[in-house]
Amino acid sequence: MKKFGLIGGIGPESTIEYYQQIIKKFKELTNSNSYPDFLIQSIDMSKVLEHVSNQDESSLVEFLAKKIKIIENAKVDFGAMASNTPHIIFDKLSKQVNIPLVSIVEETCKIAKSKELKTIGLLGTISTMTNGFYQNVAKKHGIHIVIPTKNQMDYVHDKYINELLYRNIQQETKNKLISIVHDLSKKHAIKGLILGGTELPLILNQDDFENIEILDSTKIHVDTIVRMMISE
Repeated sequence: MKKFGLIGGIGPESTIEYYQQIIKKFKELTNSNSYPDFLIQSIDMSKVLEHVSNQDESSLVEFLAKKIKIIENAKVDFGAMASNTPHIIFDKLSKQVNIPLVSIVEETCKIAKSKELKTIGLLGTISTMTNGFYQNVAKKHGIHIVIPTKNQMDYVHDKYINELLYRNIQQETKNKLISIVHDLSKKHAIKGLILGGTELPLILNQDDFENIEILDSTKIHVDTIVRMMISE
């Protein structure tokens, strides 16, 4: 089995989800009662958010590369980041480290393509929705991504940073997010929606929508990670 290292803490709640889902998926795919052997390097989320807010990509790359070096030194075969937002600098970061990194963006777009979803919505932090890294990868797969209005994005970002990151789940917030997605569907006829924030599945899921395919980026990422772990 390949040795895997996860950069977590961005945020803490999603890291817990990754831990639990990796174990569950491992048991499912191996049909055993064994537990996977992997590493989690939890980092300071506030540092990541500070660099992102300041649009300081070089400092973000330097910060994350140092953390990945820690799991490199533990002789892992590959790694991943338990968050969408740091993928802003995924390509630059990949060039600074010596292990393969599994991109949550690439894996999510692959699934969207396999489901033949041509126009899909995207929710996440402001950076995730507007910096273009999801759009650029999706375009390579023949997929068009649409995002909410500025006011709607401000709302999503605020609730994500100030509620979801702390596992504060409010019904009012859920209702508003569902309304934003329905607005995207009405304006752009989206057939799918990327939950491009690893805490978003805490408040939104497939049961909330009838005619929109929900792409849970965390679940998709975990599936790829575990399949790589158990591959020969």
